[in-house]
Amino acid sequence: MVQVSSTSLEARLLRVLLDRYPIDDVELSERSGLSLDEVRRVLAAMESRGWIKLEKLPDRTFIRMRRFDFTFLGRSETQRKAVKHKSRDRKRRKIKEKLLKDPHDDEMMYS
Repeated sequence: MVQVSSTSLEARLLRVLLDRYPIDDVELSERSGLSLDEVRRVLAAMESRGWIKLEKLPDRTFIRMRRFDFTFLGRSETQRKAVKHKSRDRKRRKIKEKLLKDPHDDEMMYS
């Protein structure tokens, strides 16, 4: 089983390949929203890993899948949204601070 980061260009192309197989590089470029040069560069890397086989014809390059056992890994920690706290939590925190404050401490200096 091959694990691929779900945010990578490879994952983007693999999803289109798995949905629209068989496909050529021009159509893959159009469907993925990447330029043809980017698609060809990523496809060459995927071919060197043994995931796909590129069949070059005079006018097109078809992509043959060698593997179908891909697992897409989730987002990295830096891409996850921060937890948004509700406003009532802030209100509770302010009330708690007021209650814990010493009533005899009026923060005034006596002369």
